[in-house]
Amino acid sequence: MHTEINDENNIKLTQAVMHTLDEWKLDGEQILSIMSLPENVKVRHLSKFRRTDAFPDTPEVTERFRHVIGIIDALATSYPTNPRMSIFWMARKSKKFKNRTPIQVIVEDKLEGLVTIRKHLDCSYDWFGDSN
Repeated sequence: MHTEINDENNIKLTQAVMHTLDEWKLDGEQILSIMSLPENVKVRHLSKFRRTDAFPDTPEVTERFRHVIGIIDALATSYPTNPRMSIFWMARKSKKFKNRTPIQVIVEDKLEGLVTIRKHLDCSYDWFGDSN
């Protein structure tokens, strides 16, 4: 029974991550790459993650999953009254990121990009050197 609850929670979190990746206007190939999904997962499988399936339980996927959740949480803290500002912030170029948008940093730098954006947004992650 505990597994069912955990699976249901993982599906809901996967759906939230997919919703966010879609809001960031990432295409299927970018999502596969950023999330380090296994080679047998194809773009056509992404719709299952939006509706019914949890992400595969691999160390690579889990690490990226945690960073995206951390970014989502940090953006919600930064913009508690206007969630649309999170999307705006992610799409706005910044000198801190060499005149790239946070989305470009993530797409181009993959895991390192996720970490960079999370550290920028979440001072507690950077402060404690958390390596979830």
